[in-house]
Amino acid sequence: MKKQRTIIVLTLSLSLAIAGCSTEKKDAALGSSAQPTVVRTTIVKNSPLHTAYDLSGTLQAYEERTLAFQNGGTVASAEITTGTLVQKGTIIACLDDADYKLQVAQATASIQEALAGIDNAQANLQAANSAIQSADAGIANAHANVSKVNKGARAQEKQQAKVTVDKAQSAYNKAKADSERTQKLFEAGAATASDNENARLNATTALQNLEQAKASLSLLLEGATAEEHQSVQASFQDAIAGKTKALAASEQAEASQKQARANYEKALVAKDQAELALSRTRLTSPVNGVILDKIVNTGDLVASGQAVYRIGSIDRLKVLLPVPDSEIKDWKKGQQLQVALYEETRQGTVSNIYPSTSTDTGRVNVEIVIANPKRDWLPGQVIKAAHQVTDKNGILVPAEAVINTGSKPFIFKDVQGKAVRTPVELGNQVVENQLQIVSGLREGERIVVKGAENLFDGNAIQSEEGGRP
Repeated sequence: MKKQRTIIVLTLSLSLAIAGCSTEKKDAALGSSAQPTVVRTTIVKNSPLHTAYDLSGTLQAYEERTLAFQNGGTVASAEITTGTLVQKGTIIACLDDADYKLQVAQATASIQEALAGIDNAQANLQAANSAIQSADAGIANAHANVSKVNKGARAQEKQQAKVTVDKAQSAYNKAKADSERTQKLFEAGAATASDNENARLNATTALQNLEQAKASLSLLLEGATAEEHQSVQASFQDAIAGKTKALAASEQAEASQKQARANYEKALVAKDQAELALSRTRLTSPVNGVILDKIVNTGDLVASGQAVYRIGSIDRLKVLLPVPDSEIKDWKKGQQLQVALYEETRQGTVSNIYPSTSTDTGRVNVEIVIANPKRDWLPGQVIKAAHQVTDKNGILVPAEAVINTGSKPFIFKDVQGKAVRTPVELGNQVVENQLQIVSGLREGERIVVKGAENLFDGNAIQSEEGGRP
């Protein structure tokens, strides 16, 4: 680096010497000018001493990603071109989604079918529970009948049956006596045939009631028959079998309900998967960035995971600067430096210093990160960079202000409208075509920066900016 600075200074000095010789010749031929010479002046200031912008590199996206569809299919849209700036979330490509929409529709239908299955299973379960309740009621009734048959008639029922027989016997005796008396009266001509017939029918009815009452009493006294015992026992067994059947139906309905719910959950998952697959037919930008490369076109058939676009995040940019290994000790992580793109300069930060030299150049790559909030600097552009190797300030003047006759360089000061030739001593710093002055000038003095080659010592001068400090 020092050797390079020396070459730059010597080159500029040689140019200034040639200009100086030309000036001396003009001095000898023309002498002092009576009219003020119009020149451009500036005030001397202290400035930070940097290295020259002698490093360059190509801007890269701070973060690059290769974008791909997670599903395969035919590309329905991929219109965004290389170099396009995109916002995070922007859809940049789509697959043909007809099949995926059909899968969503099928999954939705499966959900409705599963819901219908749940409703049907619920209805069957309710019917089975009702059957169980009915079976319980039948068992209770059959059990009561069995108990009744086994126990026989109660004493109160038997006594009531005897009372009924006695009443029927009394009614019969009275009806029989009435029938006999009416018969005699009919034979004597004191009663009609109708009265006689009615009396005889009453007696017959009373006899039938008596016989029925006696039969009921006989049944109560004798108890249930074997056939009756078998009948009520069979009814009890039938009621138990009915409940067993109802319980089995209930268990089956519960199993069907569980299966229907499982089918419903499975259908929900299938729909989620179908909707996820459908959403994956749209490829969106994961960052604010620029399209670095377009790999496929509309109509192409792509597989899952196949690269479609390459995108870079450019809110920040990075650049690799090839620094000579002899100077790498002057670079530190976190160090600030100036970078320039055309006429614009920005501040960069050293983010990484590679641990080895490049096999191609023998230099060490230093990674610089540059903020790019407006995203107006783009990957692929070439920037120049310089970093401050000392925290000292010094006087820097434009190279054209310094004239070198071959013996010692000098400049012209503007002292109250007069050009005053002033010898200066140059340093070894060259920054953007400015030379370091280590002696001969002080901060705040005004010097001629344009038109000095036409001046003689003591010439009247006038600044084209119009004014002096």
